[in-house]
Amino acid sequence: MQEILIVIAIAAAVIFIPRLMKRGSSSREESRPAPQSKPVFQGRRMVPDVMLTGWMRLAIVVTLLWVTGTTIYMKPWEDNVFRFFLIGICPAIVLWGLIWAWFGYKKYRR
Repeated sequence: MQEILIVIAIAAAVIFIPRLMKRGSSSREESRPAPQSKPVFQGRRMVPDVMLTGWMRLAIVVTLLWVTGTTIYMKPWEDNVFRFFLIGICPAIVLWGLIWAWFGYKKYRR
């Protein structure tokens, strides 16, 4: 269980520390190249044009809960690595593969 919590803590650090480091320095923002998507100004902050919909956020949360729940329940570090992959990881890969393909069709249909 401790190993899982350490992995979650490392993933959270990888996600949130660069955001915290970016806030304090305004000189770095001027020297960076322009982003590919058009930024949208909200107050004094620039937000990328790509926004997550409610369904996309729900899919992310369900995926994280599914993988975490199956990890806690099946304990793949003890014995069931292949079953964990089939029951825990494969559904998440299939879900995100379908979402990726659907967005690709949606993008080129316009």
